[in-house]
Amino acid sequence: MNQINLLSDYTSAKRDFPIGLMFLPFKKPGKFQTLYRQGDLANKLFMVKSGAVKLCEVAESGEQVIHAIKTEGEIFGEWDALFHPEIHFNNSAITLSDDTEVHYIKLSEINLENNPNSVAGLSALILEDFKKLNLRHKRLLNKDAAYRIKETLLHLAQKAGQKFGDETLLKIWLSHEDIAKLADTSRQTVTTVMNDLKNKKKIIYSRDRILFRSLSNIHN
Repeated sequence: MNQINLLSDYTSAKRDFPIGLMFLPFKKPGKFQTLYRQGDLANKLFMVKSGAVKLCEVAESGEQVIHAIKTEGEIFGEWDALFHPEIHFNNSAITLSDDTEVHYIKLSEINLENNPNSVAGLSALILEDFKKLNLRHKRLLNKDAAYRIKETLLHLAQKAGQKFGDETLLKIWLSHEDIAKLADTSRQTVTTVMNDLKNKKKIIYSRDRILFRSLSNIHN
């Protein structure tokens, strides 16, 4: 039983969880492993126990679209599948760090009628995802590319970074192309902004980690 995560017992400084859902270990696969593929039957919800997962979709044009980066404590899957079990995943989930560990629960094991606390908790998570999507759209409409890149990095650091005094270390493998897709801009613009932050000694980075000297200073 010690391998089972009952969400009422799972602790994370960054998340609150719906009560009464039991998650089981799925994989601790390492970096760049596919947890599920776009088009697979969406019969599970997943929770990131550690590390990070990229949710990405291949559009009809063949271009990859990144919907989100999920980090410790976040739950993901196709929410509509809770009510329509024939639904398939509209994206793929790929791990982004060596320490990524993911747990899961089968949708068939979630009894929404008999567990109102789970309904309330899952509804809050669904609403949170919609709020994040809405915020991303607002940034796209109202902020320039440099701001969106910095805000994307800042958001990831706040979610998944490790604090060391004033500094924050983000250990997630992200290419400039990945950051560009998250910020809705071009890879060349990301390279320019990242180099500018580096030259101003606001960050030190490689492909699998970014050290932020001070998160409060990113936009200054």
